[in-house]
Amino acid sequence: MAESHPARDIGRVFVGRQREMAELTAALESALSGHGRIVMLVGEPGIGKTRAAQELASLAEQRGAQVLWGRCYEEGGAPPYWPWVQAMRAYVQQASGDQLAAEMGPGAADIAEIVPEIRDKLPGLETPPALEPEQSRFRLFDSITSFLKNAAQRQPLMLVLDDLHWADRSSLLFLEFLAREIGESRLLLAGAYRDIEVSRSHPLSQTLGALVREQLFHRVQLDGLSQQEVGELVEGGAGIALTVEAADIIYKRTDGNPFFVGEVTRQVTLDNITADQAWANVIPEGIRDAIGRRLNRLSERCNEMLATTSIIGREFTLAQLTSVIQDPSPDPALSEAEGSEQAASVDRLLEVVEEALGTGLIEELPEPGGRYQFTHALIQETLLEEISITRRVRLHARIGEALELLYATDVESHAAELARHFIQAEAVLGTEKLVRYSLLAGEQALAAYAWEEGLGHFQRALAA
Repeated sequence: MAESHPARDIGRVFVGRQREMAELTAALESALSGHGRIVMLVGEPGIGKTRAAQELASLAEQRGAQVLWGRCYEEGGAPPYWPWVQAMRAYVQQASGDQLAAEMGPGAADIAEIVPEIRDKLPGLETPPALEPEQSRFRLFDSITSFLKNAAQRQPLMLVLDDLHWADRSSLLFLEFLAREIGESRLLLAGAYRDIEVSRSHPLSQTLGALVREQLFHRVQLDGLSQQEVGELVEGGAGIALTVEAADIIYKRTDGNPFFVGEVTRQVTLDNITADQAWANVIPEGIRDAIGRRLNRLSERCNEMLATTSIIGREFTLAQLTSVIQDPSPDPALSEAEGSEQAASVDRLLEVVEEALGTGLIEELPEPGGRYQFTHALIQETLLEEISITRRVRLHARIGEALELLYATDVESHAAELARHFIQAEAVLGTEKLVRYSLLAGEQALAAYAWEEGLGHFQRALAA
C-alpha cells in the first residue's frame, strides 16, 4: 500500500523568491514582446532551481507560451544533444506534419538526423547531402535555430534546460550558437546548473564565458530561504505551524535549503513530531542523512529495486526494470503455469514501485508505457554512494546484458547507454562488448555531427 502523508506535497509548495521571480518574469516579458532572452538559474544542489523554473514555466503558459523541457544526465549514456532532442521531440509529438513542414522548411532532413520521429510526421525526407564536417554541423545548428524561431512566431516558446553542468559538449556548442540568434524572437531559454560543480576547466564554464563576453544571458543566483520562509514552507507542505524556535533550528541546520527542509519535514511528519517538541534531536545532520532515513523506512525489496534503478539512471522504465529483474520478455514456449508466474512477478515488481512512489522518492512521468524518475538527483546520488564498488560493477554487468536483449532490434539508438554499462562492468565481462558499443556509439555521434562525443567513444574503445 502506498504510504501517504502531508509532507509528500512539500515539493509543490513555492515560497519566497520575490527578487528572483521578478528577474525571471522580466526576462519572460521581454521574450514575449519579441526580444529573446536567456536566463541561468544557479545554486547548490537542492536549492530550488528546477522548482523556480517550474514556477516560471507556469507563468509562461498562462501568458500563452509553449514550454518545452530538456534534462542533461550525469551518467554519460545519453546521445549527443540530448536536452535539445528531448525538447524538440515533445514539440514534434504534438505538431501536425503540415505545421512541422512549414516551420522546419528545408532543414527538416537535418533535424531528423537527431530527432528521427520527424520522419514519422514527414515521410519521404531525403538524407542531407554530404558536406565537410564543420559545414554539416553548421547546417544542423542553423536548421534547428530557424525551426525554433519559426515556431516561436506561431506561439511564444520557453525552453528549459535542466542540470546543464552535465551537458555534453555538442549541446553546449549549440547553446552558444542559438544564443547569438534569438535576439529578435519570442523565445525564452532558461537553464539551470550547480555552480559548485563548474570549475574553470568545465565545458559549461567555457560556454558561459563566451556568453558573458557577449552579454547574452542573465544569471539568477538562488540562495537559501530565510527563517520566515522556512516556516512558511513547512506549514504549507505539512500543515505544521512552527514556533519561532523550531523554525530557527531548522533554518540553521539546513541553511534554508528547500530540499533539505522538505526532507526534515517528511521525517518529523512520519515520526508524528509536534511543533513544541525538541526538533534539534530529530533533524538529520545533512541532506544525504535525511534521504537515508527515508530509505530505511522502506522494505528490503524496495531498497533493492531503488539501488538497481539508481544504476540505470535518473529516469527508468518499467520495461527496463522488468528486463533486469526477470526475463526481458515472455517466452511463447512457456507453459500456462510458467506464464502466470511471470505475470505475477511483474505484479510484485509494480507493488514495489508503488511503495517507492508512495514515499515521493520517485514519480511517474506523464508518458505511456510506465516511465519514472527520481524526484531529485540527490536521491539517486545518495543511493549510488551506498552501493559498494564490487556490487556496482556487477549491477552494471547485469543491467547491460539485460538492456542489450531489451534493445535487440534497435541497439544503434541505445549504443551510448549500453557502452556506459559495459565500460563500468569491464572487470566482470571483459572488453568485447565495451569495445563493440563504444565504437557503435562513436559512429552514431559522428552521424549527428557531434565530433567531440564521437572522439570520446573511440578513445574509450581504443583504451580497452
